[in-house]
Amino acid sequence: MAKNPNQIGWYFNENNCIACRACEAGCKQEFDLPIGVRRRRVIIKEEGKYPNTKVRYLSAACNHCEEPACLKACPSGAITKEPEFGVVLIDQDKCIGCKRCAAACPYGAPTFDEKKKKMDKCTLCIHRLKEGLPPACVRTCPGYALWHGKMSDIEAQKTPPEIYRRPLKDRLPEFADPKLTIPSVKFSENK
Repeated sequence: MAKNPNQIGWYFNENNCIACRACEAGCKQEFDLPIGVRRRRVIIKEEGKYPNTKVRYLSAACNHCEEPACLKACPSGAITKEPEFGVVLIDQDKCIGCKRCAAACPYGAPTFDEKKKKMDKCTLCIHRLKEGLPPACVRTCPGYALWHGKMSDIEAQKTPPEIYRRPLKDRLPEFADPKLTIPSVKFSENK
């Protein structure tokens, strides 16, 4: 259970993901992100040996962790965890572009903006959350593989709607140990 009762996080249902990358495109469009800056990415992983092969998909972004390693690693105080929704943010005015946050994050969330010489990462579309709207990546997912909500609701399986839910997991095989940072994300694994 999240320390912040209003902590917003992710739910990813691997069964519904078709690796269309609409979540990536929705994010890029929402923020007009330059080439090389990715706040959300679809990871495609092939497993097994012929003839027993399997392809898995994971839509990944910042997990807005309860104990963000990026925040602890930032020497300039540019990274903060805002109290209302628990979103981890980078203040571009304070960022010195040292990339320590990227090195510290076990999920690969922060990326370097070559043009600005600053770090960048998912904001969980906090501007949209404040208006009661879903993040751009959630809004554009055609398979309803990606959802957001209060972590307490996700853990209690109150969101997403029941037809999209499966038993929850704290991690998928390619995901770093959640004990490291206590990420605000839950998964349903592909069967």
